[in-house]
Amino acid sequence: MSNKKLKIKVCGIKHQHNVDEIAGLKLDFIGNIFFEKSPRKIESIIQTPVTKVGVFVKESLATIKEKINQHGLAVIQLHGGESNDFCKSVKEFGVQVWKVLSIGDDFDFSQLSNYPDADMFLLDTKTKNHGGAGEKFDWKLLGEIDEKIPKQYFLAGGIHPEDAKTIKALQLEKLIGLDLNSRFESSPGIKNPKQLEKFLNELRS
Repeated sequence: MSNKKLKIKVCGIKHQHNVDEIAGLKLDFIGNIFFEKSPRKIESIIQTPVTKVGVFVKESLATIKEKINQHGLAVIQLHGGESNDFCKSVKEFGVQVWKVLSIGDDFDFSQLSNYPDADMFLLDTKTKNHGGAGEKFDWKLLGEIDEKIPKQYFLAGGIHPEDAKTIKALQLEKLIGLDLNSRFESSPGIKNPKQLEKFLNELRS
């Protein structure tokens, strides 16, 4: 996909005022994290016209359904080793399901065929804390993954404000979007509007 058309998700915003600060950046998705152990766990209901993604780790179906209704979530991102059957059950709530694949040096490519009911994949760096560590996996793996992956996907994991040029040079047919998080923060859950604007302007130029 052309990098001018990559969809942009900014994940882990905790406060309404921060959402308002970045309202003019033409974002496609805002990520609300509901994982209790995350320093970016959402603290209140955020109002935005941007499509909201709820991020969950090993959460119950009942809680996910409750948060969909409370927060107006349109997409559920599953980050905790959930099964395809679980993805299918979440979709019955009338939302899209994005399944996170945690990429490390020992990535098992057979995982790519395990989630036929997921709408999309999100490739993140394998960490103990289920994302948000600001670490990249080896992007040299992306060529092989792009060739074998059966669905479109977002790239996440340590994307940095200085990475726009590198990302623009990627030739990946199924890459559809970027997930921006901890490298664009002044503190956990507080995004830096100037860093985001600079990165997006360069990416889209």
